Amino acid sequence: MKYILLVNQNIQSLLPKAPTSLVASNETETSVDLDWNVTEDASGYNVYQDGEKVDTVTTNTYSVSGLITSSTYEFYVTAINDKYGTESDPADVVNVTTL
Repeated sequence: MKYILLVNQNIQSLLPKAPTSLVASNETETSVDLDWNVTEDASGYNVYQDGEKVDTVTTNTYSVSGLITSSTYEFYVTAINDKYGTESDPADVVNVTTL
C-alpha cells in the first residue's frame, strides 16, 4: 500500500499545472482566437473544442477557424509534458458564440 501511494505522488509531481486565464477574443462569424498563461513544465498544449481535441500547439495561443455563424462553442486547453507523457487538468472552459 505504501508503494502505491508513493507511485501516485510521483505521477502527480510529473503532471504540469493546468493552464490559467483562458480567454477568447476577436470573434468573427467563423473564427476566434484563444490565449492563456504559459504553464511551467509544459512542453505544449492540447486544445479542445466541444470536448474533442482539435490540435496540439507549443505556444499559448491558438486561432480557431471553420466555425459556423451564430453558433456556440466550448473551448478549453490542457498542458502536456512530452518528457513524461502527462497531461494536466483542463483550464477553465470558455464559451464562444460566433457572430
